[in-house]
Amino acid sequence: MNKYVLLLLISGIWGSQFFFIALVIENVGVITLSAIKILLFFGLFLSKEERKVPRGYYKWYIIIAFFEVVLPFVFIAQGQKSVPSSIATVLIGMVPIFTILFLLAFFKRKSTRPQITSILFGFAGIVFLSWPTQGIQDLSNSIQGNILMILAAMSFGLSLIFMEKLNEGSSVIHMRNVLLIASALLIPMSLLFEQSFKLDIARSQSINLAILGIFHAGVVYALFNRLILQDGALFTSYSNYIVPVIGMILGFFILHEALSIHQLIGMAIIMMSLVFLDEKIIYKLKNGQQV
Repeated sequence: MNKYVLLLLISGIWGSQFFFIALVIENVGVITLSAIKILLFFGLFLSKEERKVPRGYYKWYIIIAFFEVVLPFVFIAQGQKSVPSSIATVLIGMVPIFTILFLLAFFKRKSTRPQITSILFGFAGIVFLSWPTQGIQDLSNSIQGNILMILAAMSFGLSLIFMEKLNEGSSVIHMRNVLLIASALLIPMSLLFEQSFKLDIARSQSINLAILGIFHAGVVYALFNRLILQDGALFTSYSNYIVPVIGMILGFFILHEALSIHQLIGMAIIMMSLVFLDEKIIYKLKNGQQV
């Protein structure tokens, strides 16, 4: 599958999850919701014929579960208590920046000038897209909350790089095993802090939970792992820029939410920055060839 199609598909699935979460969050706690999504993913793939994976992969499953699910979940849950959603979007949008910094500093990976330009250009688009009217005042209101959101972005960046280690076998099996390990902590937490055994939801909400579990936990993570193996952690991290764009577009067409001029400009900057990710396009532009 073309890498841009896959990137947009992943971003589209994650960008649409906010609508389904909004329909169930009043009756389901955030920890319980995460646990249910994982359990539904297991229900779909647990009976799947098991494929052998290298024994050494299990240490990566534990590490990825910690950095991709458990650690950022705690940081974001605490950080969002004092950080406006607009600022949270900007700070989580730093995932591609941290990914490229980690690759350069700790994994001795080389990056091209177009890649660096694209990452910085895309982040500028995120800032334009999400920056509130209060600006720097909102950013300084909660130093602790901002730090937690940045730590979550760093954690996501590391998990993307670690996922590159899962370069053999089925993406579905890999992510099922990762989420299984993450659930070992999330499920007890949901029982302890949110008393999920007393969950009372309507039939329509059960359908929404099923969609969240199958698509927004299962299918999207399998696609995520596939894109990482196909085109690397840095390219995959770009989904963090496109997800808010998808969310705002869906909000405009489905919920009839207004779009401001600075949001439209931010979207345009983000989508234009995709050009710099493809060195073939850059080469053609430099040489006056038709793209």
